[in-house]
Amino acid sequence: MRTRLSTSLALAAGLTLSLIVSACGGSSAPADTAPAGTDVEIHAVEGVAWNKTKFEVTATDGKVTIFSRNDSSIAHNLYVLDKDKKVMAPFIDLPKRGASGSRDITLAPGEYHIVCKVPGHSNMNATLLVK
Repeated sequence: MRTRLSTSLALAAGLTLSLIVSACGGSSAPADTAPAGTDVEIHAVEGVAWNKTKFEVTATDGKVTIFSRNDSSIAHNLYVLDKDKKVMAPFIDLPKRGASGSRDITLAPGEYHIVCKVPGHSNMNATLLVK
């Protein structure tokens, strides 16, 4: 009788743990992984800078998917500007280390600017070349 009770308790505990893990998301994919279909990844890095000064991407039917992550210890944001400094899409907010986001933006072939508009971050200016 004790063996059957022990087995039942073990099964119940395993089922409960399984339900708790699945309720919490249970995904093994890290939150900072770029989503499938991302065309370009842009990271804010220490020193108030982007991880590159120039990014190149080929638009698919005019659409570009940008993923950005904050790898620095201070807040940033990411704006895409055209040659006339017009904002091309809502910004990506990167308020703390590990924060990330993505945007689908319709862009014609040409050169764009990736900037951070946090005061004092004017050197975070990279080029995005869309083919």
